[in-house]
Amino acid sequence: MFCPQCGTETLERLKYCKKCGTNLGRVQGVMGKGGAGYTSKQMEVEWEREALDERRERRKRSPEEKRLGEIKGGVITSCVGLGLMIFLSFLFDAIANNTGPDVQGILRAIPFIGVIPFLIGLGITFNGLFISKRVVELKREVENRNRPAPLFSAPDTAPVAHLVDRTPISDLSIVEPTTKALREPAPVPSARDTN
Repeated sequence: MFCPQCGTETLERLKYCKKCGTNLGRVQGVMGKGGAGYTSKQMEVEWEREALDERRERRKRSPEEKRLGEIKGGVITSCVGLGLMIFLSFLFDAIANNTGPDVQGILRAIPFIGVIPFLIGLGITFNGLFISKRVVELKREVENRNRPAPLFSAPDTAPVAHLVDRTPISDLSIVEPTTKALREPAPVPSARDTN
């Protein structure tokens, strides 16, 4: 498939052109549904299907991914609130300087509207950092408790650790390093002793 905007050849499964960013999903929809005969009802159904797919993808995220997304959203909201306060304070301060003294107080108070998204963002960030972290830990504990025990477990390798010889082999003898690692021989009764 070729992008209708820039003419770059793209894969059919891509939603957007890699070069110019044109929405190829809509182009494919128009081409697949009869071109210009694509009705608004068909577009609405297609949009609803895409929105449903997007919601399903969001649900598949792990609790930790949701928590990090919440923190990110909170930081962004706080920054928007802070930026709004700064922008409005410059704007309305300039306007207040050109008006009468009776209106100046009101105009200089308007920038404090940015405190609302700033505090909301701080709350979302706090929730993501502390409260959602505890929720994620509780979900992990529940998953670990509900996980069935394995049918076969690996044997404990700790008792075998003392059998491993970690000394480097200094010569080419096969027998000598092996016999050095052995313990003193235990007396074994011979067949003559049992008679």
